[in-house]
Amino acid sequence: MPWSLMASIVTASVALAARMLVWVPQRSLGPLLPWLQSFAAGLLIGDALLHMLPEALNQGIAFKTLGECLTLGLLGLFIIEYAIRTFGVGPAKAPFARSNIIGDVVHHFVDGVIIAASFSINISVGLVVTIAIMLHELPREISNAGVLMAGGYSRDEAFLITLATTGAVPLGALSMSLTGHPSLLGGSLAFAAGTTLYLACGDLIPALWNYSRQDRTLAPPVGIGSGVVLMWVAALFDYSH
Repeated sequence: MPWSLMASIVTASVALAARMLVWVPQRSLGPLLPWLQSFAAGLLIGDALLHMLPEALNQGIAFKTLGECLTLGLLGLFIIEYAIRTFGVGPAKAPFARSNIIGDVVHHFVDGVIIAASFSINISVGLVVTIAIMLHELPREISNAGVLMAGGYSRDEAFLITLATTGAVPLGALSMSLTGHPSLLGGSLAFAAGTTLYLACGDLIPALWNYSRQDRTLAPPVGIGSGVVLMWVAALFDYSH
């Protein structure tokens, strides 16, 4: 628990610092964002498929239960996001911004769950996944700040809101740590793998299709491929020990 809780607090701090980057000129950050987002997506996909699910099987979970928990994690996060997007969007800007805040809290909570699940495998996997979460927080927080400001919030208000919402990261890590007892660890890992896959494939990757400029077209395949390969190499190293 200490490692995952510490990593979740650091991640929350990084998310808070990333929100401060709204004061940096977009032309300075723009070229880096697709690469960071792509690499983070690859790391998360590799973590779910090459680390979390194999470790869940090692915990003795049945294949049928594994599939059920994986599906619950994926569909659960999808339903939450669907509800936020469907019922939170209105003709006025402020309701849309408020729905974005709710989505931010849910997202940060899931980040904490993923971090704790990764540390339950081993420290090296946990550290790599924490870095992946940090990387994807940069473009997320910048885009979320834009949504809040479009909804009528000032930059200072957007920063203060982030200060409150990032507390969900250690809360998610603590919840996962407290419920991830040996008898529940396999199912918890499979559930976290489902949320991880949805986060990478449902949120991060679709956003990459917006980068269509010639100097950024290599970011999705190179970034995602590099992230998956890195997690594959880490998995080979773990299995050899």
